[in-house]
Amino acid sequence: MPTCLDYARFLSKAAARRQPSAIREATQLFSRSPPSTISFASGSPNTSLFPFKQATITLIDGTNIELDPSAMSKALQYLPTPGLADLLEWLKKLQNYYHSPDDFKRYDLCITNGSMEGLSKVFELILNPGDPILVDSPCYSGSLDFLRGFGADIISIETDSNGMNVNHLNETLTNWATSKSLPKVLYTIPNGSNPTGASMNLARKQAIYEIAKKYNLLIIEDDPYFFLQFTKPDPSFLSMDIDGRVIRLDSMSKVLSAGMRLGFVTAPVPLWKKIVYHQQVTSMHASSLSQMVALKLFEKWNLSEFDEHTKRISKFYENQKNLMVNAINKYLKDMITFNEPTAGMFIWLKINGIDDTRKLIYEKALGQEVLLLPGSAFFVDQSKSYPFVRVSYSLCTPEQIETGMARFGKVLQEELKH
Repeated sequence: MPTCLDYARFLSKAAARRQPSAIREATQLFSRSPPSTISFASGSPNTSLFPFKQATITLIDGTNIELDPSAMSKALQYLPTPGLADLLEWLKKLQNYYHSPDDFKRYDLCITNGSMEGLSKVFELILNPGDPILVDSPCYSGSLDFLRGFGADIISIETDSNGMNVNHLNETLTNWATSKSLPKVLYTIPNGSNPTGASMNLARKQAIYEIAKKYNLLIIEDDPYFFLQFTKPDPSFLSMDIDGRVIRLDSMSKVLSAGMRLGFVTAPVPLWKKIVYHQQVTSMHASSLSQMVALKLFEKWNLSEFDEHTKRISKFYENQKNLMVNAINKYLKDMITFNEPTAGMFIWLKINGIDDTRKLIYEKALGQEVLLLPGSAFFVDQSKSYPFVRVSYSLCTPEQIETGMARFGKVLQEELKH
């Protein structure tokens, strides 16, 4: 039988105090009312005064999607905070298609302005300043920057080519000081991790989930590179969640458009409600226009066509990865150590014989017109020296990959002579 979690235990003080916004709740009620309902409650502007009437958007295959005057009117107006109802239904079908959670009725979805907005709200849902959170090390710099500013106690867990290290995680929790409150939450990017490119296999996820059960942790599954996997995806944390302890973040930035700022949070209903209450009083809802454009595209496609689209994307990034790996092996050879990724946009290089890569990157490499990111950006303590570099292969042409790695190879050769 599934465990019945006490979600009150996981809420931050701010989240526990959050109540629904009366105005936003009225918007949601009106959206579900019969068309004949007359509302004097709304403070929404009159869309007939807006200068936009309709739009035609041409897709990459030459076909079009249409926003007729009716769709455009909806796209220009306030929405219920969780999102456009028809788009939410489509995304729920997508979650079932890819993740088939144990009991989807225990979860709900909220569309956000990109997954980063959703992630920040999830952090604030669970953490009070000073609370511990278990994270990958190295970890996505955007998450670290938020957690530092928020005042969280960031507990770094070592990673390897399969992501978060189970032994180090277990050891950290087993030896936790009795005078300190145990962490309530674990945060990880399970596929194509930024910055390491590491992906968790099924056995690793199962082991981490068992640890989460043992210590009653929530798992924040931040998965923006899910559709950029080069082999058949292993089951997600959401798909194996029998307790309702997983909060999953998805992004359309890598598959539809980064600028549309469309992400979505899947969370157990008691936690989902608190996320919605928070969004009601901040951004109110994700862009109505972006949501309508996505809906019209998804109405044109079925799930299998969306799946084919994402497979073309993953194939492109796999080809880019292969070009980068070949260039690294050709020009960097024995000067570096790395693991070849099976998803995502990044390769994590360890520079042999160099303790700190900051000066190497920001002065010497940039002086030769090639830019990478030093590894220090992805660790909790940025004052220390780290021999790592993050390489991204997402944007560069094959010629740029070849030329850039040749330039970086010369920089390394010169540096290692001294």
